[in-house]
Amino acid sequence: MILPDAQPPALTMLTQNIRYHDGGTRPGEPDHWGERAPVLSDLLAAADADVVGVQEVLASQIPVLDEALARTHQRLGIGREGGGRGEHNLLYLRRDRLELLDWDQFWLSEQPALIGSVGWDGHCPRIAVWARVRDRETMQELVLAVTHLDHAGERAREQGAELLARRLQQAADGAPAVLMGDFNAAGGSSAPWDVLQTAGFADAHDVAATFEGEDIGTFPDYGEPVVGEIRIDWILTLGMDVDWSTTHLHLLEGRAPSDHAAVAAIVRPAVT
Repeated sequence: MILPDAQPPALTMLTQNIRYHDGGTRPGEPDHWGERAPVLSDLLAAADADVVGVQEVLASQIPVLDEALARTHQRLGIGREGGGRGEHNLLYLRRDRLELLDWDQFWLSEQPALIGSVGWDGHCPRIAVWARVRDRETMQELVLAVTHLDHAGERAREQGAELLARRLQQAADGAPAVLMGDFNAAGGSSAPWDVLQTAGFADAHDVAATFEGEDIGTFPDYGEPVVGEIRIDWILTLGMDVDWSTTHLHLLEGRAPSDHAAVAAIVRPAVT
């Protein structure tokens, strides 16, 4: 297993940008989805996380995720262009542990309810999916969210982070929260990170009681991971303690599931 055993009230989290399915690739190329898909399935089985957040998912890739997770997890999220169209951010929640109370999806733009809207100087629509759940083991309510900030627009990333902070704090209404995803910005030294830190979110990488493994960057782009490279994929917590965290590049017979590494954490509501 990638994640150590965790007993309630601890919950296990995994975020992975799975890299969209590019139909123009050929077998043998690192980006070829047909050969990446089994590696992703192996990662999801090995992690066995309570909460999984995935980004950059096209409709053609959902069956692979569902095959790995649907028997045990509930899937939330639609395409960023509506329905199954465009990339998805998806939340998978373990059914026997988490009772779904409410969920929604919004667009990171000046019109958050407008399907397909592009915000500020963004290159394309960007979205966030959130869920309010009750932990069946502890009866604690919490909010879980997944997002993917714009890769091109600096203002879109900063304003998107501000919108995320406002919306998630409103949804949480004092309950603990976890926000995970691909932020396309450096953890520890970027405007979106600063915005979310100021809003009270803590970076699991920085506050974990235990960080396991090498501190690699999260975008190796199918190359060798580099210690000390920037982390653009984060797990952020609000009102929670982090027992453990890692950055994990999953390999199966030399193949990676994505151009991104995964980030995993074990979290629990903070004792007040």
